Order: sequence, then C-alpha cells, then structure tokens
Amino acid sequence: MTSVSYNTTVQEESSRTIGNMEKKEIVDFDYLQCSIPDIHGSPRGRMVPKHLIPQVLKNGFGIYQGIGNFGMNMEIHMQLEEYTSSHFSNGLVMPIPATARAMQWSSTAQRKTGHAIGSLLYRDGQLDPVCSRHTAQRQLARLEKMNLKIKAAYELEFMMFEGEDASRPLGGGKKQFCNMELLDEHVDFFMDLLDSLRRSGLPVEFFNNEADEGQYEITMEPRDGLEPADAAFLARYGIRAFSRRRGYSATFMTRPAYPQGANGFHLNHSLWTRDGKDVFFDAADPLKLSLFARQWIAGLLLHTPALCALYCPTVNCYQRFNSGMAPRAAYWAVEDRVGAFRVKTSDSGAYLENRLPSSACNPYLVLAATVAAGLDGVERQLECPQPGPLADSKQAGPLLPKSLAEALEYLQKDTVLREAVGTKVVDYFTVLKRDFEIKHFEDNATADMSKAERVELERKYYMPYL
Repeated sequence: MTSVSYNTTVQEESSRTIGNMEKKEIVDFDYLQCSIPDIHGSPRGRMVPKHLIPQVLKNGFGIYQGIGNFGMNMEIHMQLEEYTSSHFSNGLVMPIPATARAMQWSSTAQRKTGHAIGSLLYRDGQLDPVCSRHTAQRQLARLEKMNLKIKAAYELEFMMFEGEDASRPLGGGKKQFCNMELLDEHVDFFMDLLDSLRRSGLPVEFFNNEADEGQYEITMEPRDGLEPADAAFLARYGIRAFSRRRGYSATFMTRPAYPQGANGFHLNHSLWTRDGKDVFFDAADPLKLSLFARQWIAGLLLHTPALCALYCPTVNCYQRFNSGMAPRAAYWAVEDRVGAFRVKTSDSGAYLENRLPSSACNPYLVLAATVAAGLDGVERQLECPQPGPLADSKQAGPLLPKSLAEALEYLQKDTVLREAVGTKVVDYFTVLKRDFEIKHFEDNATADMSKAERVELERKYYMPYL
C-alpha cells in the first residue's frame, strides 16, 4: 500500500491559514464541524462541541476507516476486503487548521459554528490514499516538483426547486438565460445565500440564472492548489444546507427532471511558474497558446474516454452530453462551447475551460484526473490535434462514452491514468459504481420506460444526496 506520512504532509499544510483564521480563533467556535469529502464529494464527519475542539485539533478523532467509500445510498461495501477483513475498524480524522473557517449557513446570533476539512488517516498516522482530497494532493505534488502550480476555479451549476421533489422549479417554468428580471421574485434569498457563502470565506464571484427552469450558476474566483476544490466542496455543501433550511431543494444532480436540461461543473485552469509566469501563454503564437498548453490539451484529449468516468460519475450524468451547450465531441477550440475543452486567451494570458465535468462530480477527483492527464501529455510531448471538430472522423479524437458503464471500462483499461490517479482509488471507485449504482438501475429500470420515467427513477436515487 502506498501511503504518505501525516508528519510530512498534513502538518505542513496546517501551518498555513486561510483568510484571517488563526488556530487560536478555531477554539472559539461553539461547534466545529469537521468533515472529509467522500468518494462522491459529499461531506462525512462529526460535529465537535466547544470543549473538545482543542483536543480534536491536537489528536483528531476516531471514525470508521471506510467512511469515504459507501455507496451513494449508504450501500455497505462488503466487496472491499480492506474493510471487511479488519471487521470495519476505525481510522482517524485529523482536522487541517489551514482549512478552518466560519460556517455562516449554520451559525446564529447565539451560536458560532465553524468548519474544517480533515485528513483521513490510518491508525499508524499514514494518509489513506483512497481519500479524494489526498488523491488531488498527490497530483499537485507532481506539479510542485516541476516548480509549477495550478490556478483554477469551478463554475457551479445547480437547480433549485420548491419542496423536496423536482416538480416546481424555483422561478416557475421560465427559461431565460441571464434575465435579471427572473431573479427578482427570490432576490433576497439569493443575496442572503451569496452573503452566507462569502462570509464563510468562500471565493464566490458572479451569480446568474442559467438556461433551464430553476437553473442557476455561481462562478468562483481562481485560487491556487487545493483551494479551488476545497471551495467547490464547501460551496456545494453550503448551497444545499442553506436552501434546505428555507424550504427549498438545491441539487447538483446532473439532470433531475425531464425535459429540463442538465448541470455542468466546468473547471477553468492554467499553470504558473513560482515566479508568476503563465506557462499556457505564448505571445508569439497566433492563438497565444504555448507548446506546453498544447501538450497538456493533447493529454486531456487522449484520456478523455477514461476521464469521463471521474468527471461524470453517475448513471444520470450521461443524459447531459450532446444536448444544448454541453460537450458533443472530444475536441478543443478557442471560445467553443460544444467541444470538450474551450481555450480562452488574451494579449496577457491563457487558460483552459474543461467543460466535461458534470455537477455530480467530486471536485477533488476532477482536479486530480485533469492534472494526471495533462501531465501525461507534457511528459510524453504528445502532439496536439488542430483545434475544432475535424471532418475526418479518424482524426476527430476519442468519442465521448455513452454511459457510466462504458466510461468505467475505459478507465480500467487506461493504465497511465489509472496508475497516476491511484490503482486503489480507481478500483474502489469502480466497485462502488458498478455494484451499486449501475446494478440498481439494471434491476429497476425497464426497456419500455419513457425518458421522463427513467429520469424520475434516477432522481429518487440521486437527488437526496447530490
């Protein structure tokens, strides 16, 4: 088993702070919620009362070692021998003080609540490599060895409904992309939501209604390293929790209703040297794009079929491709919204929008897989195809998988990506997806179901947890 020492990784991260949060301030919370992102990108952890916070910051707390690897509907992973052979023994969650922040959406005038992301450890103090945050951390360490860092930001698309089902989209049955009048009916709610996220230290940028009924988007400011994934993880948690307490349902399920559209979770990113040079940018190139960037794109294109399993990790996700402005083929181009990778350049910089991820993704696995695939292109100096969809289908690049099952097959066969992300990570992910989610729909869906009936079946399975 490959492992990373707690002493060389977590403590180094713990020495930093986010915003003005210092260790001494963390103990002033009445409650500290400490969670890890599970394999689905959902928070799993415990609420720590004030009198135990100093002890937990020092020693962590015990929790079931397999906490991050349940099925979406809490299916127990009896297939994973690591957990069954130890009789479901405990591991350890160690809060990372650098991630601590006020948690405005669960605080009141009488009670101050905080949140810290934790590291999942084995009892001997080694990092559990299956924890998705650690998966991303390992890929970023590869960049650091090259004296590079990633600067990135997610675009969060989600849908809002009145009540617990998807029958009443917030804002009524109107489709009005970026129509400000459509926001007026619930403008106080949305402003309160955005204020809550910002006061929790999350780098929220713009907000608008999207193209479909009840669909909205929040963009995030670019951040370095793990912070974009941390911010997306907590923002998704906060949006759902804030809405739920006010009688609404916010969901990051990719397509919760039919015939409505689907939600994406685009990752905008660029790479930088430590002295501040944008390595994606080349002022002398006609497209302002460097050779490094083209090799990075070539790696992403090569691994696109396998990447889709991690970018689009639910059965429901595959109703998104080939519709509206969602990706239709695995190609890249400048300012193209139907390709997989959209390049954005100016006279001063360049970055890449990865349009493949759906809103149901785990932002840490998306970040990890993107770096792994991009670095493969750079390290092997892969030749980048010309931009745009090519007329010759033999040169058009890999096709997008049509189902989660197909994407998982690509992922298992992609030895480069599988080894880079982590064989154990990929194998556990595949087991949970095949044995629980795919099997659930094989057992419960019928060939004569309409698309609306199929989406409703998927909604009942996914929407409570996404």
